[in-house]
Amino acid sequence: MKHTLTVMAAVAIMTACTPKGPAVIAPMASAIDIDKLDECTVPASFTSDDFRWMGGNLTMTVYDMDLYDAVEVSKMNMGDTLIYESRPILVQTIDKSDSGVEINGGLDNGGCCLAGYEGGAYVARDWDDHATYTKIGKAQIPLADDFVVIDCGLEPFEPSDTIRTAQKLYLETLEGSRREFFVLNTLVTIQNGMITQINRRWIP
Repeated sequence: MKHTLTVMAAVAIMTACTPKGPAVIAPMASAIDIDKLDECTVPASFTSDDFRWMGGNLTMTVYDMDLYDAVEVSKMNMGDTLIYESRPILVQTIDKSDSGVEINGGLDNGGCCLAGYEGGAYVARDWDDHATYTKIGKAQIPLADDFVVIDCGLEPFEPSDTIRTAQKLYLETLEGSRREFFVLNTLVTIQNGMITQINRRWIP
């Protein structure tokens, strides 16, 4: 028995001293359940053609913002792999500053950037300071009878339009690219399993 305990202790010490391989730093698991969108606000993409007015629903693609655990980011080393925009990036250089962490020279040099975010996390950044997102899946969600569309103007300082009535007419008469709602600027609020608000903000 004593010999067995000694061997086990030796194995434990050897295991503890064995160098760990390169780490993989990936976005934290999403809290969005695509099969249970009851009480939430989600980034989404769709077009005005994805509304079904007879049944009163919207088919949309749901996304989640890419957030990284701050502890994992703080321990990141050269040789590790960062999952960025759903693709693996071998970490070759790391530059830390008050504004965040630049990997492989940052966006200007073909690398990527992580910026500080609320709740002890980092957010992946793309051009124009946009966050990156991971696709969760498609969902068909009923429209509340009184759902509201808050739609940005064409220019950055134009006030948004708030559409509380005749939403169907408004959405069907949008022209060109205005018919497309993108994940980067569209949030859909769902309450009691029904869409209550669609909010599109202006982005560069």
